[in-house]
Amino acid sequence: MGKNNRYSQIDRHDQLIGLLRSADSHRVDDLAVSLAVSRRTLLRDLDLLKQRGYPIETEAGRGGGVRLYKHWGIGRLQLNYQEVIDLLLSIAIMEKLNSPIFLNHLNSVKHKIFSSFPSEQQARVKKIRERLLIGELASEVVTSNYQTITSNITTREVSTAFFEQKTLYIEYSDEKKNHTKRRIEPHYLFLNWPVWYILAWDIEKDAPRCFRLDRLQKAIAEKEGFRLRKSNILMAEAESYARKL
Repeated sequence: MGKNNRYSQIDRHDQLIGLLRSADSHRVDDLAVSLAVSRRTLLRDLDLLKQRGYPIETEAGRGGGVRLYKHWGIGRLQLNYQEVIDLLLSIAIMEKLNSPIFLNHLNSVKHKIFSSFPSEQQARVKKIRERLLIGELASEVVTSNYQTITSNITTREVSTAFFEQKTLYIEYSDEKKNHTKRRIEPHYLFLNWPVWYILAWDIEKDAPRCFRLDRLQKAIAEKEGFRLRKSNILMAEAESYARKL
């Protein structure tokens, strides 16, 4: 029964979006009649769509005017917060690389992407953004032994543990080919293009550690969560690690 109700709600939301697109403005009561639901249900549906990122505007007054903002922008894509982070990160990388073209409106683009999220989700997006650190280009010494990474099970497990703040089991091969098994807290991801690092807290050693993503042999996101530590504690370890390479 619950499953059927869920599908009915999804279908109703699709119909509601279609109605909102069909004209500049609608009365709440008219929309409720068109969808054969109560006014209360219609208002609840509108709130849910707003939470999903749809740019819906409502006006107070008799009948209650409702419209879908014409200049859709990013809201039309219905990106989840991880996808938004990916997009914001791509922009940040382009800024760091000082590309001579296509950068005239990046600040405006970043602001619009961020503001497209409902206010209750913006705090979570902001928190994730602060845990993604962009440095300089990697040195020739580092890039000479860097192995290009493609999306795979290992990177997906790292992503899950990072976004959800879960501990991570890893098997790691360092620059001397020493193979170790660790349990870490993946607090920050740090990019010295094109090399990604995990700035982490080693649970068994009770100390900060830095791991190159391309040297991970295996990764498994665990259920246990962790509280975020300040980036300066882990950045010192990252700088020390970089000097050893």
